[in-house]
Parts: sequence; C-alpha cells; structure tokens
Amino acid sequence: MPDAEVEAESRATDRLTLFSDAVVAIAITLLAIDLPVPEGGTVPLFWESVRHNGGHYAAFLISFFAIAAAWRDHHDIFKYVRRVDSRLRTLNTFWLLMIVLNPFATKLLTAPGHPDLQTHALRFGFYALLQVLESATVFVMLAHILSHGLAPRTPRTMAIDIARQSFNLILGFGLSIPLFFVTTNAWILWIVVPLVVSRWRHAHRRRRNLEAGPGPGDTGYRDGDTGPEGSAPG
Repeated sequence: MPDAEVEAESRATDRLTLFSDAVVAIAITLLAIDLPVPEGGTVPLFWESVRHNGGHYAAFLISFFAIAAAWRDHHDIFKYVRRVDSRLRTLNTFWLLMIVLNPFATKLLTAPGHPDLQTHALRFGFYALLQVLESATVFVMLAHILSHGLAPRTPRTMAIDIARQSFNLILGFGLSIPLFFVTTNAWILWIVVPLVVSRWRHAHRRRRNLEAGPGPGDTGYRDGDTGPEGSAPG
C-alpha cells in the first residue's frame, strides 16, 4: 500500500476515534446537568434532601460507569485499528447512538410519579435494552475488526477480555428485562450478574491453570523476578 494511502487511512481512523471520544464526553456531561441540588438550611434538612434525591444520584452513577466502561472498551479496541471500512463506520455510528441515548434513558429511570409495574418495566427495560445493544455492538465491532484485519496487532488476551466483558453485560442487563415485569428490583442483576460471572470465570481459569501445572522449563518466575535468595532463578 502506498505511503500516501496509509497516511490517509491513519487520518480517517484518528478522526473517527476523536469524534467518538467527543460524543462520549458530551453524553457523560449531559448526565450531570439535570442532577438535583440538595436543599435545606440545616444539616438534617440537607441530608434529607440528599436521601430524597438518592434515586437520581444512583441513576447518574450507574449511567456514568456504564458509559465509562463502554468508552474504555472502545478506546482499547481502536487503539490498534489501522484502517476503517464502511461497515465499521456504520457499527460505530450505531454504538454512538446507544451512547447519546443514555442521558434520556437515565431520565426515564427517575421520572416523577408512581408508575404501575408494567410502566416501570417499560422504563427500566428500555434502559437495560440500551445497554444490551451497546455491549452487543462492541462485540460485533471487535469481531469485524479482527476478521477483516483492520487491527492486525490487537493482543489476543485483550480481545478475549473485551468479548467476555461484553457477554457479561449482555447477560446481566438482558436477564433483567423480562424480570422487570415481575419485580421492580430486577435492576440488581445489572450489578450482580456481571460480577458473579466475572468471578466465576476468573476462578475457573485459575483452577484450570493449577491443574495444568507449569510447562516444560517453567521456573515459576516471571522475567525479571528473582529467586528466594534475591538471585535470578538458575
């Protein structure tokens, strides 16, 4: 490939990444704009106001970390992308749509009133569906990038970690959607399922490594480590 074409591809990738970063930054900023300010002329009244608006603050934190986690995966993927094609641009645009809808979906979580179970399920289910689609888009983008050689130097372990993280989020948010039509507390799965699955995978991988034992010539030390007496293992 001519140098001029390589440079053009690099500029296109940088522009797409910078544009995506800017959209994510705006979405996170919009989350905080409508946060209620605690009121009260005394400390007890101040904390009472904080408790009264606790749902708004909790929704903000959930959405903040959801967008931050999505951006982290996007950043890790595109760090190794050397060129983009039309399919990747389309997928990235859809991913950005899910990101910019987060502030709106967060407002649905804290909308005033006392909705019945079905209305509550629609509000929270929409938010969960948004996170499912966002995580699924990250997974599809990663698969497309790797299968089409758009990021040839992507570390295998990083790709596996991002794929697993996407699966965990899809599972946690996805399972909550039907449960919201049964209970208003299905949002707990958003936190519990990804953590449990992640810990289970970690424990399973560690047990498998222990059962496999050290490989041939494995000293048990990493490069640069020293032996018990402070000398390099011989």
